[in-house]
Amino acid sequence: MPTETQELKQFKELLIKITDPNESEKEILKLYLEQYGITIFDHLDLVDLSVPILEKLDAIRILITASKEELQ
Repeated sequence: MPTETQELKQFKELLIKITDPNESEKEILKLYLEQYGITIFDHLDLVDLSVPILEKLDAIRILITASKEELQ
C-alpha cells in the first residue's frame, strides 16, 4: 500500500478541523477520507454523517467547484 502523501494528510486534517465533528463522527469521517480521499466530494451521497457535517462538506465542494470554474 502506498504511503500517504503529506498533502493528502494535510487535506484530511483540514477537513476534520473545518467540519468540527464530534468524536464518533470524526472516526467515521476519517474512514470515509481513507476510502475516498480527495474525491470524497464526489461521493457525498454515499457518506453517512450528520446533516451539519454533510452541509459543511457540500459547501466546501461548492467553493472548490466555483474556484475551478473561475480559473478556466
